[in-house]
Amino acid sequence: MVSTTAALLLVLATALSAPCKGLQLQLGPLLSTAVHACQRGCTEIRTVQSTREKNGGNLAKLELKDGADPRSALTEADEAAHRAIVGSLMKEWGDELRIVGEEDDGEESTKLLKEMEFEPLDRDRFMDDIGETADIDSSRVTFFVDPLDGTREFVEGRLENCQVLVGIAIDGEAAAGVIGIPFPDGTLETEPSIVYGLDGLGSGVVGSFLTRGPYPLERNIDGVKYPRPHHATGDSTAEVMDACRRGAIAGIGGSNVIYGGAGNKILAAALGEVNASIQHQVGGAWDLCAPEAILKAMGGQMTDLFGEQIEIYKDDAPTNSNKRGYLATPPGSDASYHKRLAGWMLAQPEVQKYREEIKKM
Repeated sequence: MVSTTAALLLVLATALSAPCKGLQLQLGPLLSTAVHACQRGCTEIRTVQSTREKNGGNLAKLELKDGADPRSALTEADEAAHRAIVGSLMKEWGDELRIVGEEDDGEESTKLLKEMEFEPLDRDRFMDDIGETADIDSSRVTFFVDPLDGTREFVEGRLENCQVLVGIAIDGEAAAGVIGIPFPDGTLETEPSIVYGLDGLGSGVVGSFLTRGPYPLERNIDGVKYPRPHHATGDSTAEVMDACRRGAIAGIGGSNVIYGGAGNKILAAALGEVNASIQHQVGGAWDLCAPEAILKAMGGQMTDLFGEQIEIYKDDAPTNSNKRGYLATPPGSDASYHKRLAGWMLAQPEVQKYREEIKKM
């Protein structure tokens, strides 16, 4: 469970005090409703998978938002989870709270969600753990929702890589987050695990016991072929990612391992499965907000690919901020390690070239 101290709450209250403009919110209820909404998203995804298995493995809907990119897949699981999560949060908090979802589909879709009925979300899960904090004006808060991070992996049947991401940004920074793992063991046999975190206060798990963590090499990976330390990336063949892999290995040794899904890679760093997670671009803020908040709550660090502050959550974020990717390092690795790793990658000519290309966009 989340642990608190009077000193931490005093700092938090001071930091979050500001002139009031709209609805006044508290962190505990915000995070509690995010957990509950995330659970509903996981339920919807599992329902789709159950129907899929009964239908011989076929999905009722599968389309590519970008016809050339399998990572742009959209299924009925994405849409059902989006409705459950975003619809519930909209119903709970009203129009004053900004909610940004990956599968947002214009004003008509939003109108339809508002007309749907949803049971109230639980606001009181953390009443005893977080208690009362300073009020936060709703104008400073944004929910970022990825209803199914790892849709490609879902389509391909690599279910253990799938996650539901519900992040809370305050003043343009990732403050709290929830990661739902619908298939902890890659099947429907085990109920979902829900990981949550609040930067500065701690983290916890709801649902099935989280069995992830530093993997025993003899059980999960060929320790000769893939020596530690491990650096997690996706399977992108972009030259900038090849250069990042070379830079990381040249700097701290070890080997590259493949993880699907942005949230999955960042959670791998948070749990100490890998020494770093690296990606050169993401779809949007919904990919990063929840896992970054949890990583920071566990004591890890995250910047963009070049070791600079992530700006993607801000209202005035640069239009190319999603092209700056991320670098995540685990708890126990100090800031100097993170800085050195970013420097080793940035020393690669291809990474320098990529950075300059972004600046010109």
